[in-house]
Amino acid sequence: MRRVFLAGLLALAACATTAPAAGQHYSGTWEFHFETSSFVTDTGEGPFWLIGEGDVWPQLTAPFSQTGSPWGRAHVVVEGELSTPGQYGHLGAYARERRVTRVIETRLVSVQPSGS
Repeated sequence: MRRVFLAGLLALAACATTAPAAGQHYSGTWEFHFETSSFVTDTGEGPFWLIGEGDVWPQLTAPFSQTGSPWGRAHVVVEGELSTPGQYGHLGAYARERRVTRVIETRLVSVQPSGS
């Protein structure tokens, strides 16, 4: 009986975890310029610090590099994870971070000229 009770408690504890699901899709507007990488979802969540490493970064910035400017605003659809609350980005200005693991789509919205 005691083992059944403990097994039940373990099962309930496993159901109560709130860890972020990996590989979720996110869609929204990303503003990228000097010391800024601000992502706001299409539903208005954010801003979040947006980060992508390795092969993901050139895919994220592709719309800007095609214009000759390193910065601007793009609408992105990505797969990734949402961090736990904390301090992220330049000077810890963002409460959470969206870590991009896969780029599904990027579309240029506007360009910020270099040096602005």
